[in-house]
Amino acid sequence: MAHQLTFHAGSSNTDVIHEIVQHALRSAATASTTNGAIDVLGQALLEVERLAAHPSVLTH
Repeated sequence: MAHQLTFHAGSSNTDVIHEIVQHALRSAATASTTNGAIDVLGQALLEVERLAAHPSVLTH
């Protein structure tokens, strides 16, 4: 079950990362299986890593 977050223009890097983490924690907490929760958290970590590697993604 994939969810997509929408970020607002002008959001700071830390705001966007905070939003990703909060969304992942909520989704993991309500996941129907342990593996589902791990998948959600893993996807969030990969997204944070991607954003950290390409900070210009957050500033446009």
